Amino acid sequence: MKKIFFSLLLAALSAMGPGLTCSAQDETPAKVRLYGFIRNYLVYDTRAVDAGTQDLYFYMPKDRSLQEDGTDLNAAPSFRMLALTSRLGLDISGYRIGDTQVSGIIEGDFYCMSGSTAAFRLRQAYASILWDNMVLGDLTLNVGQTWHPMAADLPHVTNLETGAPFNPFNRSPQIMAHWSVGNFTWTGGILYPMQYLPVGPSSTTGPSWDVWRKEYSPQTTYATVKSAAFVKNGLIPEVYLGVSYSRGGFLGKAGVNLFSIRPGWEAPAITVIDAATRELTYDYDTRSVIRERLFAVSPFVYLQYSSGSFQIRAKSILAQAGEHMNLLSGYGATFDWKRQRMAYTPMRDWASFVSFQVGRRIRFMTMLGYMQQLGTTKSLFNYELSDFRNSIWLNTSADSHIQRAFRATPTLAYNLGKLTFSIEYNCTGAWFGEGRRNIGGLYTAGHWVLNHRIQQMVRFSF
Repeated sequence: MKKIFFSLLLAALSAMGPGLTCSAQDETPAKVRLYGFIRNYLVYDTRAVDAGTQDLYFYMPKDRSLQEDGTDLNAAPSFRMLALTSRLGLDISGYRIGDTQVSGIIEGDFYCMSGSTAAFRLRQAYASILWDNMVLGDLTLNVGQTWHPMAADLPHVTNLETGAPFNPFNRSPQIMAHWSVGNFTWTGGILYPMQYLPVGPSSTTGPSWDVWRKEYSPQTTYATVKSAAFVKNGLIPEVYLGVSYSRGGFLGKAGVNLFSIRPGWEAPAITVIDAATRELTYDYDTRSVIRERLFAVSPFVYLQYSSGSFQIRAKSILAQAGEHMNLLSGYGATFDWKRQRMAYTPMRDWASFVSFQVGRRIRFMTMLGYMQQLGTTKSLFNYELSDFRNSIWLNTSADSHIQRAFRATPTLAYNLGKLTFSIEYNCTGAWFGEGRRNIGGLYTAGHWVLNHRIQQMVRFSF
């Protein structure tokens, strides 16, 4: 009986495809290559900034902190010299079993996740499985942690943030398939945010009930946190679908990202709903937990052209709730009058950049970026005594009052073999809203704040 069973199993596997059955002679061993670099930075800022990794991962300038005499406490310059963010990785390639090729990357770098001591962390770890013997095209399956498809094409800069928040910045565990037919590649798969997380109320049930019932006032602002619980409790993974076209020196990409989470927000219970007048009555002594699902759709487009030592790149994304991609985004609470219940509404953001480089040994690069919040898709909800700021959750990496920003980063680099010296000027301006938010979560008044950063880098690659 066992012999019959195994004979039938072998016959079934043989019928499925020649790549699924092979002998030891069909197996080619893998080759392992060590790579990485040693990198050092010197950084000067003209004012205080919101940044990570000892201020190397620059995000946005801080708002003014004015004293009675008009002095801005945040307009103080700073200087730092840091030997962080060096990288080490293994490139595994050449392994083949039957008609299946397998390669992989495992990569780590030194990063200050907290405090001032750099720890070695996992940056990328994925296996790439290729079937190049298909009748129509090639199929590649990437499994593991690597760049988000929307973030993979970076602008021409030498800074650590590589264009964020004008460019998506996200590496996530994923299962992503790439089907190449001629000049086209169709991409689709699922992702799970892990290191770069969505925002939400300060806990799964929101602010403490005592705060709501006893201390609630228009001046009260509740904490916003980044948490994996919003994704874990949502049960639905992030989904990406896209297509790319390449021919000669041209590369074009377009795609859409589908994101869904389930935050929990604790608020006064709604006791009476008058749909005709659109008026609500609340009971501030009774709590209600909102566990509705947030849906967000973010399309993007990317263009690139290369000719000799010249290359130009441009990317634009219309994001909804894109804070897990390091964009200045988020979402808020709204009331669904059709279903007569509380719900969530994403903040829409437009972020774009254009960058180019020219030269080899002496290379000039620059990036121009712009972002702007466009408001929530539906009107924000607020209680009688509240401000709209208490029903909206935005990226905690920078001041939540920032509504638009721009950046320009001309860079000059000198490449001496595997040794690179560069100096980069970074001018970033942020527009901070003033007063109260409107029903779309935007401000009608505000002011600009500028930071000028000069950054020098030395990198030895191996």
